[in-house]
Amino acid sequence: MTTRFCSHCGKQHPEDEMRQVATKSGRKWRCIMSIEAAKKTAAERDAFGRKISTANSEARSATQRMLSSKTPAP
Repeated sequence: MTTRFCSHCGKQHPEDEMRQVATKSGRKWRCIMSIEAAKKTAAERDAFGRKISTANSEARSATQRMLSSKTPAP
């Protein structure tokens, strides 16, 4: 199964859950979930953005913890 990187939420998704959208800098892949979220009210878009930001922060923290727990080779 081929995956694509969503330029909006920053995650890999199966290609069938993605769409290409035109932007000022060219065509980019976005997941259907983020495209649908953009069509909602401002409050719902903000909630979606906070949810994605929280998930990205947690993933970043987990990666940093994993990297910092490794001891350097002698």
